[in-house]
Amino acid sequence: MRWWLAPEANVSACNESTIEPAIHRRVAERGARLRAHVATGVDRIVLIPSRSRPAAGRADRQGGIGPTMTIYIDINCDMGESYGRWTLGHDEEVMPHITSANIACGFHGGDPHVMRKSVELAIAHGVAIGAHPGLPDLMGFGRRRMEVSSAELKDYHRYQVGALWGFAKAAGATLQHVKAHGIQYFMFEENLELGRASAEQVLELDPELILMTMAMTKYDAECRKTKARVAAEGFADRVYADDGQLVSRKLGKDALVSDPAKAADQAVRMVMEGKVRTISGKVIDAKIQTICIHGDSPGADKIVAAVREALVKAGAAVKPLRDWLPR
Repeated sequence: MRWWLAPEANVSACNESTIEPAIHRRVAERGARLRAHVATGVDRIVLIPSRSRPAAGRADRQGGIGPTMTIYIDINCDMGESYGRWTLGHDEEVMPHITSANIACGFHGGDPHVMRKSVELAIAHGVAIGAHPGLPDLMGFGRRRMEVSSAELKDYHRYQVGALWGFAKAAGATLQHVKAHGIQYFMFEENLELGRASAEQVLELDPELILMTMAMTKYDAECRKTKARVAAEGFADRVYADDGQLVSRKLGKDALVSDPAKAADQAVRMVMEGKVRTISGKVIDAKIQTICIHGDSPGADKIVAAVREALVKAGAAVKPLRDWLPR
């Protein structure tokens, strides 16, 4: 890792073995007590006057010290998965606490009326709208494997994204992102050609659209080889395996993080430290840009509220991807 000190007119690099002497040298130069603020996820340290630390994202020129590094995070949730007279999730309670909504488009859940209402609800709360295309498996809720070609996958996704785009357009909004539903993350990890097709489909529709991928996966790396805008996703309410994948839902409650406090702790550690503890107790890297809470998780409304509160208290700036993700 490389560490950076931010002096007034230039930036001097130093490695871990020289960071302490460099800090002391800067203290002597300024003649004041300073402290180092570490911005997780970036290889940089900014020295800030302890008596006048600037707000996140602002430069405080007192003493010639540069701006702090703001840590941004998006909170997303799978929404609009009710169908007909069948209701799933707590959309009205969850929506106020998230920044991006992944709205089902009719294949695994949702229907035209639910899609319209979900778009309207997202707009009312200032939440960015995204399509959540699933496999054509309504009875299996899109969580069963299917044999599909890359061309078929593109068609399935484009059909659903186009449907939601129509509802968003009619409501005066636009789509921010696309996130594949259910078993597809596992399918894409096993078949990178399918994963790449999901990125190509988004890029072909609109280069400004963001594709959410699962962090720490071959799927994420493959999508980043394209010109698509990619946001790596972590999960606050799911248990991780040692390889960075989510453990199977076949483990039942052992696959879920249902305690709001534990989910909040997991989210904060992923965002602020870039780490997550796996089912075996191992700590692995988890560099993410958006964090998910599943809308059908038990107590999802309480979990997402706890996650957002904890992230804000930890100093993260919770904003939709459209506001800060690089193009």
